[in-house]
Amino acid sequence: MSVAALAHRAALRLIEDPGAMPAPDAPRCVRLGMPHLDAGGLSEGWVFRYAGDLHWEAISRRLGVATHEIREDGRQRLYPTVVALRARYDSPLAAVRENDVLEASIEVEPCGRACAQGRFEAAAGRTRLSLDLLTTFAARQADGTMRTARPATGLADRWAAFAPVSRLALLARAARRGEPLDDAFCGPSLEARAAILGTARHEPSPYADYNGAGLLYFAAYPTIADTVERRLVGELGLAPAGLRDWALATSPTARDVFYYGNLPLGDALLVELVSLAFDRVGAKSHVRLRHERGLRVIADVVTRRVLVGERGNS
Repeated sequence: MSVAALAHRAALRLIEDPGAMPAPDAPRCVRLGMPHLDAGGLSEGWVFRYAGDLHWEAISRRLGVATHEIREDGRQRLYPTVVALRARYDSPLAAVRENDVLEASIEVEPCGRACAQGRFEAAAGRTRLSLDLLTTFAARQADGTMRTARPATGLADRWAAFAPVSRLALLARAARRGEPLDDAFCGPSLEARAAILGTARHEPSPYADYNGAGLLYFAAYPTIADTVERRLVGELGLAPAGLRDWALATSPTARDVFYYGNLPLGDALLVELVSLAFDRVGAKSHVRLRHERGLRVIADVVTRRVLVGERGNS
């Protein structure tokens, strides 16, 4: 039997029997090559996509059905909509190199009738990564927006154990309501305390930024924020003297993203660089994504970067 036929048979087995998926505590190993790297080291966008896929897989395993069978009582398909993300790296992603092996694990548990919280842990070379994901089940509406929904009765019975409300869930609720955060990383509030540094229009790509459900994928939000931040830092001359390219001279070590809405395909964003503060080792930025039509805020992205020099040599 050919390799392609074997792969096809394995894929069918996973669809027909979610229990055939690797156990939750089984580590996943990936040899890092060019698809996993970007110009500055390990691609954070790829890490988020990989973690999101494992998160959804773990939910499917717990419910005992394939992902496309997670539906509400009316049989409408449900998707995991990311509410918040908190990522921490003990060294910059620029330290990760080609042919390093990334070993990862995922642990997901219910934290409400429609919510899940997941912890993705990974190591690549000397760099350790942790990613907390907070998601809710949601159904897509005719206008492209999402509404929170619960799994069908039979599935809901398997989603009964509730975890304690996490710190990330409390922060996400406060951010959505515009309330004080009282957080050491995000600050006392996400409200702008001074004039916005700069704004740029950006239309996401249907080929790279949207997922198979036609939704702006959660991993695309921080990538868009980074793309516009780099552009504005260059155009406004905000970087310290001597830094040739923001993407090569800095590398992330921490990031929080709070999601409030999606963006219909074909619409554009107004991306605001709300703040950029430097210290002796790096910078922290706050970028806000708005729907161009109506100026509704759809996400806040707070990022900590360290200065690593060109091509990420620390």
